Amino acid sequence: MLHNLFIVLVFCSVAGCATVEPLALRDPKINAVWPSPPDSPRIRFLRMINGPDDIVPAKGKVQHLFELVTGETNIRVDFAAPYGIAGDGKSVIYIADTDAGLVHKYDLNDREVSFIFKAGEEELSTPVGVAVDGEGNLYVTDSVNAKTYKYNNNGEFLRELRADTAFKRPAGIAVNSRSEKFVVDVLAQKLFIFDKDDRFISDFPKVIKGEELNYPSNVAIDSADNVYVTDSMNFMIKVYSREGDLKGTIGKIGDSPGSFARPKGIAVDSDQHVYVVDATHDNFQIFDKEGNLLLFIGNSGQGPGEFYLPSGIYIDKNDHVFVADTFNRRVQVFQYLKGSEKQ
Repeated sequence: MLHNLFIVLVFCSVAGCATVEPLALRDPKINAVWPSPPDSPRIRFLRMINGPDDIVPAKGKVQHLFELVTGETNIRVDFAAPYGIAGDGKSVIYIADTDAGLVHKYDLNDREVSFIFKAGEEELSTPVGVAVDGEGNLYVTDSVNAKTYKYNNNGEFLRELRADTAFKRPAGIAVNSRSEKFVVDVLAQKLFIFDKDDRFISDFPKVIKGEELNYPSNVAIDSADNVYVTDSMNFMIKVYSREGDLKGTIGKIGDSPGSFARPKGIAVDSDQHVYVVDATHDNFQIFDKEGNLLLFIGNSGQGPGEFYLPSGIYIDKNDHVFVADTFNRRVQVFQYLKGSEKQ
């Protein structure tokens, strides 16, 4: 008893109570920006996150000793097919992994990794979308289970979100400034809105002949609560008011910059630029709020700024851009530069 207590105390004093440095988001060994010089850079590559080893600090001798004595070890799960991605606005990012059947939780400041793989007694099957509300609660859509789940910021399951009709294939999800949740249902060809208390409000958007959604997949919401929907089989982004009125569109079908072949994740930065991931083009494109193409980043490959069927995208309050590089089994991190960088 005293021996075990001594080991635990040593572990705490030497390892557990030590200050952990937050993850350095920029890899100084790689200097890649877009557009290329002499143009002023607007996007800078920061780093890749390939899995837990890039987050959790290397084990010291004391931690190894602790594991030998207690038998305790951490479960390690690498990315299988990272898809949706979201964050709490601070240091935590969540990555829905469709092939692994779980959600990865990465705390970049505390350098901790954990996983969510159940909703109560039900196991996740194919988590696709993730979103976080203003209180830090996590929402997860599962396309195969055809359900949307809510967890608190400790990963504890709270409830399901239920509409008047059952979900068919929920996918993208986003939360607006009023803590209203917008859930895309691919097969229902529409979105469902839930209020701050998770009660169903209505379908979305307003149904107007000739403007119907065609297999929507993803959704994002800007600071003015405008709603951006990836209208996949119409090969465009549709922009709506909070009330569901169509305000405009971005993009069209094609293989040239400014067009889409397989649009996926969507996000908006602090200057209201719209970022759209295209899995076929292996890039993400940036548009202004009028729908004009500003820049595109990426091509096929495994290097920095190269992708293999990317899916999700998330932009935090500091304009860090996280892209789920799905078939490269990693997350790439970029920085939107608000002005000309002098460094």
